Order: sequence, then structure tokens, then C-alpha cells
Amino acid sequence: MKDQRKTIRLVHNPAAGKEDNDDEYELCQQIKSHGHQCKVVQKKDALKKINPQTDLIAIAGGDGTVRSAVIALLEKKLCFKRPIAILPQGTANNIANSLGIPLDPDQAIALWQQAQLKKFDVGMLMGLARKPLHFIESTGFGLFPALMEKMDKKKDSFATAEEEIETALKELRKLALKFAPKTIELITSAHQLKKQCIMVEVMNIRSIGPRLELSPDSEPGDGLLEVIMVTNDQRQELIDFIDGLLQGKKTTFPIKPIVTNKLDLRWEGKRFHIDDQLMDYAGQNLCISVLENLIEVVVTPST
Repeated sequence: MKDQRKTIRLVHNPAAGKEDNDDEYELCQQIKSHGHQCKVVQKKDALKKINPQTDLIAIAGGDGTVRSAVIALLEKKLCFKRPIAILPQGTANNIANSLGIPLDPDQAIALWQQAQLKKFDVGMLMGLARKPLHFIESTGFGLFPALMEKMDKKKDSFATAEEEIETALKELRKLALKFAPKTIELITSAHQLKKQCIMVEVMNIRSIGPRLELSPDSEPGDGLLEVIMVTNDQRQELIDFIDGLLQGKKTTFPIKPIVTNKLDLRWEGKRFHIDDQLMDYAGQNLCISVLENLIEVVVTPST
């Protein structure tokens, strides 16, 4: 994209983040101070009546807001599609962190002047509903859906994002100590596995949930997925990893992923998640694949 003044459609989710979340007026003024035009819309109106002159769709919110806007964009006709610019304002901001996007809104807006675009893949899951389901971050079984259920009951009880992250890690540790392993059958072009696992995550980006970086080498535009399988025998490795995070250590997840662009799986459990949505599961055969380079996101020049 050329260096020029841009027309920005700002999708704002005032519920994202905590007390330091900029309101839509302040964000729009920041955008205008960089020389751009700005039109503010609420999350529910993100993709309604997009002006043909719109250069970027800026999404101010957390990972859930980014996901819902991106998925809605994929369902639009080609003429409505625009590059995405993220203004991270959530709790974990896993998508922004995976792309190297600054958490400071002024620094993030500064990227737009000479916007470097990065291709971004979308995961697709088939076998559960009539239509394919799509994910931006990850889909998985076991510990993480159980953690989501726990945290959903506490969602209004945190004063800060850091308090929520710490609580989620502590809850995950408790679950990891006692979660009953389930059988997973997984097939890729290079593997055919049947294992007892406490967690299975199919990753499109590096981290999920409480900034849990399970796949540090993941690139969301490489046409590949990283499958993280934590077997019953690897339970202590996961607990040690969580302990390191709680102690503020810079620690690397010790379990290597299976890298693939397509897989089939069947899980013994009853619940799974697709990004931030919990769903029921009844043992269906699932096929998970990558839709390559479906969207473009503004990133830092070095990303």
C-alpha cells in the first residue's frame, strides 16, 4: 500500500479490555492526528455498508472481536474485503502479539502510514455442522475447553487484565493435575496416532488463552497448522511450564508440535472449542485444514 492519507473504518468494542480501554472518540481522534479519516462503527455493524473508499478496517478490541470481524469479512463479497488493522485492547491479545503489533494504540496507528501487509491463514473445521466452521487462533479438546468453562464463571470478577491472566494460569494448573486423559485418533499425511491425551490444540498462531505460547514457531501465513498433543505421560511437563509462567520466567513450551496442512481426528471427550467458542461434541470424525492467505493484516515492517 502507498504512503498516503487513508480512510479508516474503526470497529470498536467498548467491552474489551479493562479500565484503560480508550473510548471510540479518543481512538478516532488519535487516528485523525495521524492524518487519516475515520468512521466509527460498533462491533455489530462492522461490515454493514462499507464505503468503497475505505482503505483499512481497524478493529479495536480483544481476540474475540478480531475473530468475529474477520469471520464476518470472509462471508462478504469480494468487493467488501479490506486489509485489517488491529488496535489490541483485550486481555491476552494473542493475535496481535503473534503478529508483533504494538499494544500501544498510537504506535499501532503509526504503522498504517506505510502499511506493510501480511497474509493470514484461516483454519477450517468440517464434520460437525452443515457448514464449515472457521478459526483464527486454534481449535482443541481437553484442558482448554475446561479452562474456558471455569473462567466464564469468573469473567466479571477481575480488576485488571494481568489479574485475569494469572487466575487463568492457576486454574489451568489445577485442571492439569487431575484432568482424566481421553483417547484421540489423529491422521495426517505423515502420522497415524492413537494416544491418551489431556490436551490437544490445533494452532494457527503462537499462543492461546492466558498468553499460553504453545507454538512459538507458528506463522499464521505459512499455510500450515501446528498440532500440540499433551499426553498423560507429559502432564508434569505442562505443569512445569505453567509454573514457570506463574513465576515470571521466560520459558519455552517443551512439547514439539506436529506440523501439517490437513488432519483428521476423533476425540473421546464431549466438549471442544473453536477460538473463544465452546461447543458440544459427540465423537464425529473431524477434518481440519488451512484456507491459505484469506486476509491481510497490517504489521510492523520487521514482521
